[in-house]
Amino acid sequence: MSNALNKKLLNLYVFKDLIKRKKTLKRAVKDPAYWITAQNKEIADFVKYIYKIPFYRKRFDEAGIGPDDIKTGEDFKKLPPLTKEEYRAWLLEETKDKNAYKDWMHRQTTGSSGTPLDLYSLPTDRAAEIANLFRCALLQDKGYNPFTGRIFSTMVPKPKAKKKISIGPTNIQKSSISEPDELVEAYNDARPDFYYGNKTAVLMIAQYALEHNIKLHTPKCVGSISEALDDNARRMINKAYGPGRLFDIYGCAEVGNFAVDRASEPGKHLIWNDTHVANLYNKKAVEGQDNAYTGQLMLTSLIHRGFPLVNYIVGDTVEITYEDGVPYITRILGRTNDVIKNADGSSFKWMHINRIMFGITDITQFRIVQKTYTDLTFVLASQDMSDERKAEIEDTITKRAREIFGEDMNKKAKNITFEWHDRIPPDPTGKIRILVSEVK
Repeated sequence: MSNALNKKLLNLYVFKDLIKRKKTLKRAVKDPAYWITAQNKEIADFVKYIYKIPFYRKRFDEAGIGPDDIKTGEDFKKLPPLTKEEYRAWLLEETKDKNAYKDWMHRQTTGSSGTPLDLYSLPTDRAAEIANLFRCALLQDKGYNPFTGRIFSTMVPKPKAKKKISIGPTNIQKSSISEPDELVEAYNDARPDFYYGNKTAVLMIAQYALEHNIKLHTPKCVGSISEALDDNARRMINKAYGPGRLFDIYGCAEVGNFAVDRASEPGKHLIWNDTHVANLYNKKAVEGQDNAYTGQLMLTSLIHRGFPLVNYIVGDTVEITYEDGVPYITRILGRTNDVIKNADGSSFKWMHINRIMFGITDITQFRIVQKTYTDLTFVLASQDMSDERKAEIEDTITKRAREIFGEDMNKKAKNITFEWHDRIPPDPTGKIRILVSEVK
């Protein structure tokens, strides 16, 4: 069947895939070990498929293995990791004739972590991604029905009015870089059962509504995508939309969403093991914890057949904990390139910044900008805060930063300055990067 026809049948493919994934979810919730059984079934077919692709056949040959050598998720580590630049080079080579791919689903990464990447997916690949998105909401068990529920989404691409991209009623989409008052009005007009969007937009709606005493429609569930949810953001979002509705969807444009936490259990991300394989590159055991490891997340998407991704280095450092052999992402430690750099080659990551900002609940947004090796600016946002309280916060941050960064002779001492704003606007990508280093 042609891709042009498959694009027209996208909703049908979403329906078909959701039914399948919903059955797996229902069984695996009762018996978590079933995730691995379902994964191994998917792997058997997927490995045969990719072995026929010259790009991957070469990688198999270089590793000295064949498709029969990969039967489990762990077995994928027998193949080499796939970097973004290697994937980009393959895509550029294969898609020189753009006309040959005119009926594929074409999109681009935001470029928030580097150079944007042009992506090409089969319509069936995209349908599988959408089905997983709905499954994230179904996991919450809040009564959301993807076949009848209304959806509102705030995403980075150009604003769109009404577009039926799924199996349910109209999905109202707004650009996440719209003005806050426009987003609030559009959200309340849509009265969604399920709202999903990048954290910056979800938080911006909440912040504007609370500041202007606007009551937001109460949805069944709210999914935050694309950016880490800190404690302050969770608190404000829960206050604005209603408690017990917020959950974090973990994913990226290349592989779609592959993990999600529950509103009732924030921070512990269930991996969609039947559609993705999560392994760790440079894996290290977590001291003092059983069956817990950290490393760079290395993903294989079992649902992408257009340009498959096998052992793709996502660029995030995470902690994975195994419970009866089933992996869960228990901590997202941040992007590997989101760091505060030191002149001696070492760096401070998100986990260090989290310790500095912990418990300061009256700050609504923050960003740390590194100008030089020794100069840091904390950009903080809060409405109607007294100068006295600002001074207290600055003193707390400075003391904590000195404890963490140190003032030794290893050139790690930081000169700290502060900027205060009512609101930190999103980047052109629609996000607010928390750690920004301008040091090359």
